[in-house]
Amino acid sequence: MDINNIYIDEEIINLFFHLLDFNDKVNFTKTNKKLFVLYKDQVRNEIFRYLNDDYFLFHECLKRFTYTKEEQRKLIDKSLDVKSVLNVSGKFCDLRFLFEVCYYLRKDFYEIIYEEGRFEGKEILLLMVKEIYNSISFNRFETILNVEKKMILYSLKRGFKPTDPQWIYLIGD
Repeated sequence: MDINNIYIDEEIINLFFHLLDFNDKVNFTKTNKKLFVLYKDQVRNEIFRYLNDDYFLFHECLKRFTYTKEEQRKLIDKSLDVKSVLNVSGKFCDLRFLFEVCYYLRKDFYEIIYEEGRFEGKEILLLMVKEIYNSISFNRFETILNVEKKMILYSLKRGFKPTDPQWIYLIGD
């Protein structure tokens, strides 16, 4: 591949690309059109790796890229596998990823989520999803304020103190 009149073998570029962190991968794809075409989808699909594991990078992917209906379904299905987070009071559901999917997909989320069988055996999670959806307002700031008012969404509140020192609260754009 020719980059700025210098030939670099594509295998070497692949090796470098896979060593980069997410932000560097995004910037790398912006260096020229060939790299953009070659790596854009790989960077875009990093979201599935971060879902339920790395809240900050998941949020970045969701904010930066658009996803097809099929990818949205996959995001919703995977976000329903909610992990637990420990607090001094006990175990709580980590709803951050579900909140982000619900917030960014809004109308599409509502249509997809109420298909039959999605919440079989997860009735409490269904209540939490309804409260998240009902909290969505005209902007993110107002939405987070609405979430703060709902006790069932305790793990999304600023007052929630998990035992994990790496915890990131909801990002307010």
